[in-house]
Amino acid sequence: MITLQLWIAVGILAWIYFLWSRRRFYLLMLRVKGPVGYPFLGSVVGFLRNKRNIGLAGKVAEKYGPTFLMWMGTVPVLVTSEPNVIQDILTSPHCLDKSQTACNAIIMNSGPGILALRGSHWVERRRKMIPAFKKNVVMSFLPIFNEETNSLLSVLDTFVGQGEREILPNVLNWSFRTAYQTTLGSDVKANTSFKNGTLLKNFKYTMENTTLAILFPLVQNRTIAKLLGIEKRRTEATFVVNELTKTLIEEKMTNTPDENQESLAIRNTVISRVVEFIKSGEFSYEDAEGECSIMVGASFETTAVTVFSTLTFLAMFPEYQDAAFVELKDVFPNAGDFEVSNDEIQKLVYLDRVLNESLRLIPAIPLIARETSQEVKLSNGILLPKSLTLCLDIFHTHRNKDSWGPEADKFNPDNFLPENISKIHQYAYIPFNKGKRSCIGMKYAEIAAKVALSKILRNYKLSTSFRTEDFVFIENLSIDFAKKPLLELQRRD
Repeated sequence: MITLQLWIAVGILAWIYFLWSRRRFYLLMLRVKGPVGYPFLGSVVGFLRNKRNIGLAGKVAEKYGPTFLMWMGTVPVLVTSEPNVIQDILTSPHCLDKSQTACNAIIMNSGPGILALRGSHWVERRRKMIPAFKKNVVMSFLPIFNEETNSLLSVLDTFVGQGEREILPNVLNWSFRTAYQTTLGSDVKANTSFKNGTLLKNFKYTMENTTLAILFPLVQNRTIAKLLGIEKRRTEATFVVNELTKTLIEEKMTNTPDENQESLAIRNTVISRVVEFIKSGEFSYEDAEGECSIMVGASFETTAVTVFSTLTFLAMFPEYQDAAFVELKDVFPNAGDFEVSNDEIQKLVYLDRVLNESLRLIPAIPLIARETSQEVKLSNGILLPKSLTLCLDIFHTHRNKDSWGPEADKFNPDNFLPENISKIHQYAYIPFNKGKRSCIGMKYAEIAAKVALSKILRNYKLSTSFRTEDFVFIENLSIDFAKKPLLELQRRD
């Protein structure tokens, strides 16, 4: 009996200590309102009950304001779609790190790449990998961008005159093939798992499982993951992905490049740089595999979603599609198999506005997670405690009516006319993040998307019965559609 009473007393004291150690979070609840949710589960149940619908955050913001506090399990999360608050966070030296929960989930499924690192480790890794995304390197990928888009056009040709069809899987396949070749080299095309879609299938699973591990941190525990049947599938998927990556890295390791013939751009590609760092002892094989996997994962879904969203909007609004076609026909007089160069891309001013507006309404990465490394005082006077998880709601920031006006939800490329965008808060549009941790692949994504859009829109007229009110968006690592828009294609002369 004494032993039982002792254990009860120890348990009560431990619980009191746990609550006391987190008092800074409970004090924050007095300043920032929000849904409390269920004990130990927080608000995640409601999020999953709504099938991870991104619109849920908008409904919560309507009730509690654009900055609110919610709980993911026992983890407090400050969610904001206020440009001023986002600016405070992204310019603070104490909000550079992703949340530890998110980093752990990424490492578990993809390895220790740049997106999963924190503090000085992230700073050093970013310094090492930035040269892989300099303009001369991205421009060296133009032949791959053009070739893979031509392959996509061959598939789209079979849809002409067939009514509305689902083309998103084909756009995803195009983007995946492009991302893998630009990251790991064109030799990957000979691999069986690459050709038959097995690699893409397993890659998508690792990304879905990463999202699950972020939303439900308990599944990061391998014992719990095994009981739920998740661990076996995760292990199989990561093995398929890493096996090919390791093979390509080892082949690159055994080849001695001729520096007189190999261009500076080729020497700075992702695979070339990770091989260089393995040889110098700065990277382990695990580091190299993680970096390559994360670079592919970070680029292929986001680029595909951006291209598909833009095509969908133009199919919905033929007046904007016609304006884009006039510009494209002027730059590319003849339809068919033409090559897109950087000089021609620079002439596509209207297409640039269309692309930006698409990214505003459907940002490929709808949420950005951060964690405070020290206390941070916001410009509105609220003090954020150390170790608080922050969620920057990019999706609703881009639709904030205080920034974009009463028609913020409406597709209108004129929002990005110089005289209009100059009036918008600089942190009200951040599709590629902003500040020290901004996306290093921004230029890559823009060029790849413009090559694909140029070829598709010059060769096909798009239409759809899908309407703006039909959109329902799902939170994943990149944004997803609950209902996939179907597009109809007709050939242009």
